[in-house]
Amino acid sequence: MKPLYLTFHVYLAFVRKSFQKRMQYRVANLAGLTTNFFFLLVHIFVYTAFYAASTEPQPLNLNEIITYFVLCQVSFMLMPFWGARSEVTQAIKDGSVALQLTKPVDFHAYWFADECGRACYFLLMRGVPTFLISILFFTVTFPQQPTVFMAFAVSMALAIFMSTAIMITIFSSAFWTLDTAGISGMSGSIIMLFSGMLVPIALWPEWLAHIAEWLPFAGLIDVPFSIYLGKITGIGVWIAIGKQMMWCLVFIGLGRFFLNRGFARLVIQGG
Repeated sequence: MKPLYLTFHVYLAFVRKSFQKRMQYRVANLAGLTTNFFFLLVHIFVYTAFYAASTEPQPLNLNEIITYFVLCQVSFMLMPFWGARSEVTQAIKDGSVALQLTKPVDFHAYWFADECGRACYFLLMRGVPTFLISILFFTVTFPQQPTVFMAFAVSMALAIFMSTAIMITIFSSAFWTLDTAGISGMSGSIIMLFSGMLVPIALWPEWLAHIAEWLPFAGLIDVPFSIYLGKITGIGVWIAIGKQMMWCLVFIGLGRFFLNRGFARLVIQGG
């Protein structure tokens, strides 16, 4: 049995390789930055018009809404809105995924590390520039206390882990369906809505917000951003982070279960 530090070093190498692989697509990243900023402008213009026409007090002021959607664009590529990655599902479909069986690694941990490398790339190369550009043009709110920022960092890390676990759960369905386009599209729409990516849950009708509270997806977007904006405070922060941890474990367990069952039923032509 390998020492723990050697095992960690192996999977850290997978994270690094995944990051390096995506560094090849610099022009695509530049196009993505432009797209992020365009949709940020759309959201800001829509909500500026909404607040100008609104006569009722809102749970979030306009500066908080702007900050919320800046953070949305920063973390957009870190979330599972796109469903399963095509290269993984294609490998399952054509059987080349069987090569994974020759590697002396845990399959779930290997893909988890690969997804984490992807998330690190998009956070540094897409998210950080989007945030820096945004603070030049808009009034962005910053946490007033270091403890709030620390809580946000923990919550955001859990959101990324949960996103990765959901991604693995989605693409593992390819062992049964062979084509994940349907489930990816359906799950992406549901996650985008109930995460608060389109409309902050604070602005939802009360009955619909209660439904979102019972689902895991608010932990991807709305929970960390509400902590950042100071809308979740005190013991509520610990409860929210605890829910995120619980759902992370649930999706990690589901992903491991589906991958193990999928590899067990995998049949390759010729042997």
